[in-house]
Formats: sequence, structure tokens, C-alpha cells
Amino acid sequence: MNRFLLMTLLALSACSPEDRDFAAGSSGATSSGTSGGGGSDVVAAAGTGGGSPGCDDGQALCAGACVDTTSDPEHCGACDHYCLGAPCVASRCEPLVLASGGVEPTDIAVDDTTAYWVDPVARQVMTVPVGGGNAAFLFMGDPPFAPQSITLGPDGQVYFTDSGLELVAKASFEGDFTILADGQTYAMGIAVDAESVYWTSADEGTVMKVPIAGGAPVALATGQDSPLGIAVDATHVYWVNEGGTVMKVPVAGGPPSAIADGQLKPKDIAVDATSVYWTNDGGTVMKAPLEGGSPVALAEGQRNPRKLAIDAESVYWTNDDGTVKKVPIGGGAPETLATGQDHPLGITVDATSVYWTNSAAGTVMKLPK
Repeated sequence: MNRFLLMTLLALSACSPEDRDFAAGSSGATSSGTSGGGGSDVVAAAGTGGGSPGCDDGQALCAGACVDTTSDPEHCGACDHYCLGAPCVASRCEPLVLASGGVEPTDIAVDDTTAYWVDPVARQVMTVPVGGGNAAFLFMGDPPFAPQSITLGPDGQVYFTDSGLELVAKASFEGDFTILADGQTYAMGIAVDAESVYWTSADEGTVMKVPIAGGAPVALATGQDSPLGIAVDATHVYWVNEGGTVMKVPVAGGPPSAIADGQLKPKDIAVDATSVYWTNDGGTVMKAPLEGGSPVALAEGQRNPRKLAIDAESVYWTNDDGTVKKVPIGGGAPETLATGQDHPLGITVDATSVYWTNSAAGTVMKLPK
């Protein structure tokens, strides 16, 4: 499909954010359940059993007041753990519904003010304020428009892949739209740095890049076995092959190298300054040094872990059994953050909260860390 036709198709439906019929305050919070499945998982609970000096049995002294941390939304499970307006039940904040009424939201990204997500079945790129409010369309499209993955660039632009129109694009919050690459068969995962956009093509077995200012796409790797999730740091691009390997290649190009092999259908990947993290559909959340070495299982016995996100302290992921979990990046017992979710999929974090999409329920959720 040529570039002119692609732009024509999208120009008919691209728009500045338009309010959608949704008010955050009108939707009840989805229940987070209780312990979320037992096993080695732990659920944080404080202020139960005994009490603080000067407080009744079972209460804790928080901010100079005696409170029941099992039910106080200002001090849920621990002092100063605020539930963002949601109830506190059994020492746990219940998730907030940021947006509802979607069809099958998949990937999600956030900045300081806004959550962004893609819904390939509804053929939409959507936004909502992270503090709650009206959801809005950033882009809508007619078939075959089907955005798959989304990320935010250091330039404040929104970048996404589209498997229907076979393109990689960037957009502004005001609705400006630029096609960076077309003819990309089943473009999937996406990552971006200050200079380039990187993506995987599962069907083509390629890992690609193109300058964010525009230019000719370049293949960084070919012949890969169903590449999916992708991440980038200052020196390398990292990705997982569903065929069982975790790979990297220099951002400037060069021979790809394996960080880990023998993995069971890896799905998503993230990196920090020292390590690479990924999910295996076979039930594990893994970690290995950036330079390669023996992988370590941070969590085992998970139900088809999907997407993941990291911060300085924890790895967060979604499971196909309706749970959202985290584990310390240095290892430890996994903690269940939410249960009873309807096929949670995309996940991301900011300084205070965890966000995810429920792909079967059509919702976008938020939970304080």
C-alpha cells in the first residue's frame, strides 16, 4: 500500500482528542479480590494483630491518628498508602476504572498527565487523564486500521505500530500524524529513543529501526523466530523471540547475539541499567545480566504471564488468570496486586501507580503501588 493511500485513509479519521461518554466518577472500582491464589505469593497487610501504643487492638498510629489499616483508604495496608479514592478492603486498595467501553484494549503507556492505549479491534488510539476524567479518541480508523503496540518518546510524541495498515507512525496529542514506515508486515512491539524508533515484525522475523525525524527503515536483525516484545537502552536493542530466545543487537547495527535461549515462548521484555527482564508464556518471569549469563526465575508457576513493566524496585506483570503481580527486581516473594481482572494484558507504571488494560472487559485500570 503506498504512502499517499495510507495517509488518505487515516486523514479521514484522525482528530484532536474528543471527549468520550465516560466519567471516571461514575464507574465503580473493579474488585481486587483477596490473596490472589496462594502459593509463594504474599499479600501486604499491616496494622492487623496487636496494635500501636495508644491505639486499640488491631489499629495503627498513622499521621498522629489511630486507624484501621485493613479498611482506611488513606492508610491501606500501611501508613500513608492512599487508595486514590478507591475503597480499601482487607488491607488492599481496589483498582480504579480509568476508562471503560472499549472492545479489546491491548498495550498502554503513560506520561505525567495522560494514559494512552491502543484497541486494535475497536480500531482506536485512546487517551484519558491519569487523575481520572473523560476518555478521548486520539485516532480512529476504518478497517484495516489495527494499532497493536504503543510507547511514548522523549520528544513527547506518541508512537505506535499498526498491523492492519502495516505501518509505524507517530502522533502528537493534538492529533498530528506522521507515517514513519509502511509496508511493515504485522508490526508488533515498539520502542523509541532520542534518535530512532524500533519495532518487531513477527511474521517477517525482523527487527527494524527508522529515524524519528523520518528516513529509510533499516533491518537490524533478520531471520528471527517470531520476534515480539522489544526494548532499547543507550547501546543496544533487546527483543524476545517467541521461538525461545532473548536477543540483543547494537543500536548502530551489527551482529545480533543471544542473551538467553531455551525459553518457553517469551512474550515481553524490559531493561534497566544492569539487567534484562522478560515473561515466558510457560509460566515464569525471568531476569538475566545485559551482557548475558545464567537466567534467574523471579517468579514461577504463573498463568501465562503476558506484558511486563519495571521501576527501580519491582517487576510488574499481567497473568492470563486475571491477576496483576509484582516481585522485587532483586528477587523475593511475588505479591498479588489485583485479582478478578478480565484478561489483563498491557501494563505500565509511573512514580506512584500501576496501569493496565483488561483486554476482555474493555477497561483501563489504575492502582497505587
